[in-house]
Amino acid sequence: MQRGASVIRGGLASAGFRGSPARTTRSFIRGGSSRSHIASVMMAAVSETTGEAMPAETEKEWTKRDLRHTSAVVICPPTSTWEPIQRIRAVNDKSYTRWMPHINILYPFLLDDGEEGDGNFDRAASKAREALRDIEPFTVSLRTFGHFAHAKSCTVWLHPSGHGAEDMEDANAASDSLPPVSDGVMATQAALERAFPFANDLSTISPAGFTPHLSVGQYDDKETASEALGAMNATWAPMTFEVDAVYIISRAGPDAPFEFKARVPLGASAGASAGGVWRRGDGGDDDTDWWTEVYSPPPPPEGARCLRPKPKRRWGGKRRGGGRGGRGRGDPGA
Repeated sequence: MQRGASVIRGGLASAGFRGSPARTTRSFIRGGSSRSHIASVMMAAVSETTGEAMPAETEKEWTKRDLRHTSAVVICPPTSTWEPIQRIRAVNDKSYTRWMPHINILYPFLLDDGEEGDGNFDRAASKAREALRDIEPFTVSLRTFGHFAHAKSCTVWLHPSGHGAEDMEDANAASDSLPPVSDGVMATQAALERAFPFANDLSTISPAGFTPHLSVGQYDDKETASEALGAMNATWAPMTFEVDAVYIISRAGPDAPFEFKARVPLGASAGASAGGVWRRGDGGDDDTDWWTEVYSPPPPPEGARCLRPKPKRRWGGKRRGGGRGGRGRGDPGA
């Protein structure tokens, strides 16, 4: 131990630093240096003195302790498709002002630490890019609605199905059945969960496993939800959209709106610079880059569900439930 301390002091002295390692560290911090920078300077100084290469600093391994309900990895339809979705959500969805239309893929996700280069989101975006190289862009259809039954409420949601002829026939079949879920959505979620195995809440929240959905509203009881679901299915105009990327989103707190923080493209040929990953602050090339916009929906109408006082409870816990799709919901608004 004494020899190690002597080596560190000698290395710092050779690099022009005087005093103990602790005093040197404090002076660095006062000067605005990060601890990782301090560590690299110290290791370089010691290597210079001893002539031996110091081991590279290993990246922190993420665990469930790193998960936060203030971030998620999602699939989002482009803004050009939002109007009919938002027309329903503005009245019925308690999360209308906080969440953009989305299908959660991994939620909760990592803390947005705001660091560039080696921060959580930069590392996660690069890791997600590698995980998604073998998944080519695909088309999703939003043709029908399903629901989850919770202990004291029900959530109605749009069902993301495939876009083949068989899927369309199934969508027009008996109202009690949902068409097959999109294979692309399932493959995307499975690939990302393999890359981030600690972020498996959506696969383990119920025995049914991962059930992709785009929430459009909450209702006080099953009867009211069933009536609303029937009316929506009768009047809804099916839509399709291409999924060519997933998005890492985060918010500053439980009541703040989510923001797009990174766009991770699908497929092996998507983009060249930085693996095709867009990060907040990069800017956009043209008006088609809708994900660069800040989510700011039109004001909800009077009496909208999102304007109701929120119940005082500890948010982020899991609540089990059943219903069409066999899912319970955890965090409010997901």
